[in-house]
Amino acid sequence: MDSLWSALSGAPWWAYALLIYLLSIGIQSIWPRTISVKRLVLLPLFFAAWSFYSLYGKLALGFLSLLPVWVVFLALGVYLGVREVHTWHFKNDRHKGEITIPGNYSTLILMLLIFILKFFWGYYYATHTDISYWIYCADTLTSALVTGFFVGRAAFFFKSYHKH
Repeated sequence: MDSLWSALSGAPWWAYALLIYLLSIGIQSIWPRTISVKRLVLLPLFFAAWSFYSLYGKLALGFLSLLPVWVVFLALGVYLGVREVHTWHFKNDRHKGEITIPGNYSTLILMLLIFILKFFWGYYYATHTDISYWIYCADTLTSALVTGFFVGRAAFFFKSYHKH
């Protein structure tokens, strides 16, 4: 319990601000919502950039074999994201540049999952000096999978928006 308190109390203030922001987005997603197509693309792009930045740091350490791991699990996440939303009924408003998406809990769960994973990995890296390849691999795998899920969902909506 002391290590949990240590991890929580040692986190930077911006981590909690980010948590509040991610929770607000996740809670809003429980109900049907209308969002701009630009906003639809921004969040997955943010997560993809964050994931790639994290990968870049590992590649710079010499773990080049993590690149195919990242690509494969990003692709798997994209596939799973598309599979989740391909049956959803949504409405496009091309004049306003908006899309109305049905409510669901998956966005909230994904937001919390990403935060918890990034928090865990950040804490682990900060408190361990000898980090094995497999830890970097697990971090890369989970980051790419969840990021791919967001990217896949957004790509499906974006493609469907421009198709209709």
